[in-house]
Amino acid sequence: MVDRSIVYKDAELFFKLNGTSVMKLTANAAVNVCQLATKQNIRVNRIEGGIWHSPGFESRLDCIWDAKDWLKGNGLKNNMLAIEFIREEATNHQAFIVSIEKVT
Repeated sequence: MVDRSIVYKDAELFFKLNGTSVMKLTANAAVNVCQLATKQNIRVNRIEGGIWHSPGFESRLDCIWDAKDWLKGNGLKNNMLAIEFIREEATNHQAFIVSIEKVT
């Protein structure tokens, strides 16, 4: 079960605990989640950045990235754009929520 009162640093826990849409991650962990998702042919759907208040996540409306519909068939490029977004926003935001397509 995801502990919503902490920011996770381990991308592998994202998949073990089904952290999509709820797990708060450091910028490095969020980038690693996107990389691992790419290796597993999973498309990143959304990135939400915010400010961590320990505990407490303040979602920022100016820090939301949505998957590119025009890249629906190209998960690699889509996920690379997600990674680029996280890296650009990491200077102003301490925590990120990654949403991926449901893994079956």
